[in-house]
Amino acid sequence: MEIFKDLKNQKVERLYLVVWPPLGEEKELDIDISFGLVLYKYSDHLTIITTDKEDMWTPRIQTQKIPLKVYSWSSFRSRMDAWINLECEDDLETEYYEVTNVSEFSTIVNSRIESLELIGVKNNPEPFGVKVKFKNDYILSTPISDGNTIETSLFNKNNNLSNFESLGSIESKVIY
Repeated sequence: MEIFKDLKNQKVERLYLVVWPPLGEEKELDIDISFGLVLYKYSDHLTIITTDKEDMWTPRIQTQKIPLKVYSWSSFRSRMDAWINLECEDDLETEYYEVTNVSEFSTIVNSRIESLELIGVKNNPEPFGVKVKFKNDYILSTPISDGNTIETSLFNKNNNLSNFESLGSIESKVIY
């Protein structure tokens, strides 16, 4: 997973939630959500930590330009509820929510990435998740049936790792 190596020691300048609208989904865990980081070293683009949409298993990093259309954090919950309840009539497209100045993410913004861990099932060489660790927080990115989910110490504590325990013992391995 050489692709993650360049993240080590990078400092987060801005932070986004990257969401595919949960049209008609039944529960919060079904929301396809990833983190987008703007790093000081690469302040002209968004680095998205997600799951590979081809195999729906492998941790992936993708980069893109910083989005022009951005929603506020204050609209996040109401927009997710509207999509889930089929009440949103906007076009289906990736939505970006800037959370740089949101208290739940204050221990990530302006923090340096201290280490990265791959999360997998014991005796399976293919990891299914990645944990990005900061001094006082973390980002855990893992697959769900429709894409990806994330959690931090204060956000989206849905315990998605428990869904993988039926496959075997879950282990993490520091890679950088």
